[in-house]
Amino acid sequence: MSIKLKLLLGCLGLTLITVFIGAFAVQSQRRVELLSSRIYDQGLIPVSYLRKAQNALVGLEADYLKQEGNRETAMEPSAPLPPERVAQLETVLAEASRAVDIAADGTTSEAAKQLTMEIRQSLSRLQATNGVLTPRMLLRELQGLDERMRSAVGLVETGALGMRDEVESVITDSARNTWQAIAGAVALAFVISFLLAQSIVPPLRNAMKIAKAIADGKLDNEIKSRGRSETSVLLGALATMQESISKQIRRIEQLMATQATSYDEQIAVQKVRFEAALQNMTQGLCMFDENLKLVVTNKRFGEMFGDVNMKVSSREILLDRRLRHILAPSGGPYFTSEMPDGRMIAIARQWIEGGGLVVTFEDITERHDAEQKLKYLARHDALTDLANRTEFRERLEAAILQENTAVLCLDLDDFKTVNDTLGHPVGDVLLQAVAERLRECVSDNDLVARIGGDEFAIIQNSANQPRAAEDLASRIIKAIARPFEIEHHQFSIGVSIGVVLGAQPLTESDAGTPADVLLKNGDLALYSAKAEGRSTFRFFRSEMGEHMQHRRQTELDLRRAMENDELELFYQPFFDVERQAISGFEALMRWRHPTRGFVSPGEFIPLAEDVGLIEPLGVWALKTACRAAVHWPRDLGVSVNLSPHQFRGGTLLEDVRDVLRRTGLEASRLQLEVTESLMLKDTDGTLAVLEAFRAMGIRVSMDDFGTGYSSLAYLSRFPFDKIKIDQSFVRDMDKPENLAVVRAVIGLSRAMGISVIAEGVETPAQYAALKAEGCEEMQGYLFSKPRPFSDIPSLLMHFSERRQARARTAGAERRTESS
Repeated sequence: MSIKLKLLLGCLGLTLITVFIGAFAVQSQRRVELLSSRIYDQGLIPVSYLRKAQNALVGLEADYLKQEGNRETAMEPSAPLPPERVAQLETVLAEASRAVDIAADGTTSEAAKQLTMEIRQSLSRLQATNGVLTPRMLLRELQGLDERMRSAVGLVETGALGMRDEVESVITDSARNTWQAIAGAVALAFVISFLLAQSIVPPLRNAMKIAKAIADGKLDNEIKSRGRSETSVLLGALATMQESISKQIRRIEQLMATQATSYDEQIAVQKVRFEAALQNMTQGLCMFDENLKLVVTNKRFGEMFGDVNMKVSSREILLDRRLRHILAPSGGPYFTSEMPDGRMIAIARQWIEGGGLVVTFEDITERHDAEQKLKYLARHDALTDLANRTEFRERLEAAILQENTAVLCLDLDDFKTVNDTLGHPVGDVLLQAVAERLRECVSDNDLVARIGGDEFAIIQNSANQPRAAEDLASRIIKAIARPFEIEHHQFSIGVSIGVVLGAQPLTESDAGTPADVLLKNGDLALYSAKAEGRSTFRFFRSEMGEHMQHRRQTELDLRRAMENDELELFYQPFFDVERQAISGFEALMRWRHPTRGFVSPGEFIPLAEDVGLIEPLGVWALKTACRAAVHWPRDLGVSVNLSPHQFRGGTLLEDVRDVLRRTGLEASRLQLEVTESLMLKDTDGTLAVLEAFRAMGIRVSMDDFGTGYSSLAYLSRFPFDKIKIDQSFVRDMDKPENLAVVRAVIGLSRAMGISVIAEGVETPAQYAALKAEGCEEMQGYLFSKPRPFSDIPSLLMHFSERRQARARTAGAERRTESS
């Protein structure tokens, strides 16, 4: 938009604003005129009230005159008014007084207001007479009031009309003057706009013409700058710019002339440098002209492909086995090609604008081999050279929808024991040997993968399913069952296998991809195989999922049970054979489910260990048992079972200290029971914790003694305070081998100075046999089943009374014998 147009629009805008303001002023004056009319109308209201008062008085006067004309009703002129006339007079005067008051308040004329006030005073005087006037005097007063009211009405009307005329005259003059001022302002705005345009536009137009000439390269323009206006400053700046550009052009011309003298020398230097760079490139390079004839090669190109004649044609290159890939069709400007001698060459082709081609070559054989090796390692297990989880997952997703596909999930049995006892190096060699045996069992179309520490998986493709999967699982179990001999160690392990067939329909409860569901089902089948004795295989069945659902629901219920205090401790007594008295109690955890009733500890304790709840459960049981034992006689202790998982948490020692400190139970009254499975991992760390318990005064007992293969070894490393004979030996003591074990354990504990207790004593025969072998302490249903804390006082009372009865019976027998 030009400056002229901007100025014109600006002035036009000012003019429109002026016109708008003037129109608004005229409109306001018209509103004032209407207001004056309303004021006039309001000014006539007093006239109405004066006429109302006048009419009331005139009516009263007419009434009196009428009575004067009637002889029968005429009153004596000098006699006072009768009472009924006095009442009428007071009513009329009161009404007239109110009307006169309103008229006096509403009138705007001072003369009218004065006269109205005089009328009001006269009315007040008449009211004050209380009717003592004679009729003739009253008529004179009424006639005088009528005349004055007529005069007041005329004054009010005249004042209101005069005010209206005056306001209308003022408004008319003001409107006329306003329109004249608006017209003058509009004319002045147009004049100012014209003068501004004439003073600004021509100099600016001249400046634009000069600037365009300078931009076109004309630098001899005549520029005249006069005065100190903005346009003069602009013209001066253009003159300075024109001079500066002229100087720069002359300087450049001089510099180009100087450089031209050394141009040939620089070209020669650049040629030497280019040749040096070309011949010392680590990449081979060749260039073709627009006719695709070879015109340039470097030293590296000759080293890679041998001597090639210059000007050789593209046809000859395509016939040469060494060079045909240079011009052969490709998927893009960058590609790799394998040479006849096995080298991998990276080739980059760049067409030259105007014709010709530049090609570079790089020998990437070592890098290519390294990348292929990395790709292989990314998809294979480094230890066993089997496919890893990534390769297995991709192959599984490709084969999952085929009906002839079966997936076998494998987990080695007893591998952890070998790894922990013989060390990780032996375990690694064992895994390699297992991988080799698995390769021998499968066909070339099958995939074997290692997907975890000692977990493997196989994808089998066979048209004879499920028979083929069953045969493969049997072969694998037999192959793995053969003894391994590694570093002079010979041992045997087993393998459990879960089998699931592909192309199985998904159910509503199956979450995830088909591959996820298939692997989950394989794990369920594997879990079932392990639960049913290991070294076996199981095909997936839908009820296995239901079992896992039940397990998951039990886990959720157990978490809620911990929050809702559904868990409680029952206590089963230890019976001292010699004293025939209770020597302590074992705390046994019970879960009273709101709908299932009592849940077996054999079900929820292993689950708690698997899902990580055993540590808070163990601390709760320890705290509850110690708090209960505080209320028992001081010669009774309490025994609490510890899970191996509690030792792995790292806080067990501090938890026990904290519980004893909070409950106030003496450490000597606490006994902690551990199983020998605890010693299978991190033996040194476990022994350190047990030693710390002993140092605190806490007794340590080994539970289920004799069920493992290394119990005696652990007794030699840690002197337990007590060992508990497992109930499996007590239950079948009539068998010679079990009796021999019991006898050996009791004899061993007596020789080592360790107390011994037998659990699971349920019959008098078992009690008698154990007593005959010298067992000091027993536990079982023969003495009492586990009881809640509230039953302990009555149980103690029962055993105390039974002991006293036996003492009395023994005393009576001794007295009978002596007599």
